[in-house]
Parts: sequence; C-alpha cells; structure tokens
Amino acid sequence: MTEPDAERDPARHLLARSRFKRLPDGTQQRTPIPLDEAAAEFAELVEAGRAAEARLDPDDARDQVAAFSRQRAKVIATLLDELSRRLAPGLGAGPVQGDGDLAELAARTARHLRSGTGY
Repeated sequence: MTEPDAERDPARHLLARSRFKRLPDGTQQRTPIPLDEAAAEFAELVEAGRAAEARLDPDDARDQVAAFSRQRAKVIATLLDELSRRLAPGLGAGPVQGDGDLAELAARTARHLRSGTGY
C-alpha cells in the first residue's frame, strides 16, 4: 500500500481519513480527501440520518436526551478525530485552503448538540 503523507497537505486535505483505491497490481493506494469533498460527504450523511433523529428525539424528552443518528455520530467522530490531529503538537498546517464548508458543518453540528435538536 502506498502512503499518502507525501501528497497530503493539511491546508487542503482531511487528516483523519483517506480514500483507498485498488491498483491493477492488487495493491491499494491511499489518496487524500480534499476538505471541501469531506464537507459535502459529511453533509449528505447528516441529511440521511435526519429521519431517524426525528423518531429518536420526541419533543417531550428533548431536555433529557441528546439523540442523533448513526450517520451524524460518524461525522462527529471524524470531526473530533480531525480536530485531535490538527491540535497535536508539532503539526504545521497553516491556513486552511477551502471554501469553509467543513468549518460550517462543524459549527452546525456543535449547535445541534448544544440545542438537543437536529435543526
């Protein structure tokens, strides 16, 4: 398997995940995921889980339970993993080069957790 670190730029790519592609010789190649692509994929996952969240989070229990879908849980876990990698001592990421969608998704997710609602 080829390693992506030479190609991965923390200013443009997700640090927590990579894409895997099988090569003709049977080996796998890791390729970095651009931040903007990750934001689009994460937004799709969150939207896919909204129906489950509506069933899990009844109005009468809203103040007692924070309910969210498995899809949103995966997004939250990946965002926290990404944050932990970016906050690790010694990483020189520099300014992010993207459209800001990943930051906006993280902010919306934080608001969701604080409010106890999915909207």
